[in-house]
Amino acid sequence: MRYFELSTPHYDAPRVWTGTYQADARWMLPGVECPTCGETWSGIALAYPSVDLAQSPLRAELETPRLEPFERYARLLDQVKPLLPAGAQVEPGTTFGPLVGTAEGTFGPLVLRDPWKLLVREDALEALRAAGLQGLVPVRAELTPIRALIPALHELELTARGRLFPLGPPPCGACGRVDAAMPEERRLEVASLPADLDVFRLTDAVTLIVVTERFVEVARGLGPMDVLFKEIPVGGRG
Repeated sequence: MRYFELSTPHYDAPRVWTGTYQADARWMLPGVECPTCGETWSGIALAYPSVDLAQSPLRAELETPRLEPFERYARLLDQVKPLLPAGAQVEPGTTFGPLVGTAEGTFGPLVLRDPWKLLVREDALEALRAAGLQGLVPVRAELTPIRALIPALHELELTARGRLFPLGPPPCGACGRVDAAMPEERRLEVASLPADLDVFRLTDAVTLIVVTERFVEVARGLGPMDVLFKEIPVGGRG
């Protein structure tokens, strides 16, 4: 199996589509001041749009982005964990609930405004489903058009599976922070790669979205898009 990372064209390269959106999830875990690794930080990539906290007593505590001491962060994390998908990876800054905001312009079949967040146009989603691709967990974004109507867009909830090769330093045992820069030339650890997912993010590089060659084959048949597919070699032993 071949694997590919998703990316956007260079900032000054021409774009096919004009679509843009300004939206955020309703709830998020706070950033943290970690006494173990000494870092004050908040992640940007991990998102669970299917997790609706509207009826949860936690909703008010997770509406405002902020930093918290580690003990308070850990308490909130313990409370939210039972509401998450099984095996969900969580870190400070993890968001919950669908994207809510505004949008305008024309959108391609795949939308990658940020390298770690993949939106799919509704007709493209149906094509991906019809092809039998695994790991599709779409949640419709609540986007209000600014001018002309826009098509329905769905954020894909991405499971964190698979790692880079060779393995970097272990994450902080308290807050989960990985103290390593993203390598320019990337390889995947073959033994860690999921056999049941055609789209996922990496556990040790959560801003990186990886898809299989099956996904790429279907996506390339959806028409022009402002998303690039770069093959990532694998390393290690299967």
